[in-house]
Amino acid sequence: MDHQVLRWIRLAVRVLALIGMTFWLGGFTFYSAVVIPILHDEMGGLEAGMVTGRVSNHLNAFGVAAVLAWWLMVVCERPINARWARRLRLGLLLITSAILATLIVLHPVLDARLDTGSMRRFYPLHQVYLIASTAQWVVNLALLAISVWIWAEPNGPKGAAG
Repeated sequence: MDHQVLRWIRLAVRVLALIGMTFWLGGFTFYSAVVIPILHDEMGGLEAGMVTGRVSNHLNAFGVAAVLAWWLMVVCERPINARWARRLRLGLLLITSAILATLIVLHPVLDARLDTGSMRRFYPLHQVYLIASTAQWVVNLALLAISVWIWAEPNGPKGAAG
């Protein structure tokens, strides 16, 4: 394939991946920092949990779309040098994908416990969900940082080839 066409494809995939991450990470950050505290101030824990559960389904869907775009980007950027940085990015992408899968599997379990109205059975799993979500947020920031590092040089970070 023509070198110029490959450059345009890589650019388009990067933009798609960044847009996906923007919606996912930005949405999660805003919702966690602004909306959830307001919900808990204005509603009871159970009512706020019902709203949060519905919103987190959408955030997880944004996450699936973003992760798919990032996997496509990793494939498109495979020939770029900086093996250590590419491996680190791949590892971070594997971690965020695994956490996302865990959150998606855990979500209906939390919903079922919330539906029973027994918050005692809900809170321990909810803590796991919150910790995993926070860890994923940190991993995604690192994923963005290493990607910017890779993109900073035409052939990857200096001295990183090989």
